[in-house]
Amino acid sequence: MSYISPWLSTLLRPIHSLFMFLYFDVHLHGTEHLPTRGPIILAPVHRSRWDAFVTYCLFPRRLLRFLTTQDEFVGLQSWFMKRLGAFPINTQRPNASAVRHCQELVLAQQVLVIFPEGNLYYYAPDEVHPLKPGAAWLALSCQKEAPELDLPVIPVRYVYSDRVLRFRSRIEVYVQAPLKVRDYLSLAPKEGIRQLTADIQRALGDVVNETPPDLRTQAQTKLEKSS
Repeated sequence: MSYISPWLSTLLRPIHSLFMFLYFDVHLHGTEHLPTRGPIILAPVHRSRWDAFVTYCLFPRRLLRFLTTQDEFVGLQSWFMKRLGAFPINTQRPNASAVRHCQELVLAQQVLVIFPEGNLYYYAPDEVHPLKPGAAWLALSCQKEAPELDLPVIPVRYVYSDRVLRFRSRIEVYVQAPLKVRDYLSLAPKEGIRQLTADIQRALGDVVNETPPDLRTQAQTKLEKSS
């Protein structure tokens, strides 16, 4: 389902790195928590359309696979996404083949990026939307299928100085300590999913925002303020 075009990736990677660190003011924290090899489930907050580009700053030499809502696959954007490792999922009715592909990628020791909030939320720094259990369920199912793997879930916080990013906007990326998935296997299945979800949520935000604003209104307000 997911495919990374070798020529497109080779062409864009140096351009991406140069652009991100020259155009924005990017600061990375906690990168010592990122393994240089082996499978990873990366679980970032979702605060901007730039999140995927920022995520690549953490991995200058590894390819990333993004589990992305199917609504994002439109027009020219879809063409690039499909060739740079993204693949779609219906967040309301997850397709069994998409779930299985996630498992295959993890078992192949890839870096799988899942936004566990399930959508884009324009929240204040250190706020997090209540998480869906899908990321925890997937991590535990992969660990059960391949007990020899030391699979971590690594939460990541993004803090942007501006709601709509512009030239020299400050970007702070905080990589949190890995959560070892095998530590949750000793719990009953439902309790393991609940506990892992709760731990990811705590790592992503200090305040749980249970009353999200209307996203379209927020986006329009930001654009008006930035103009």
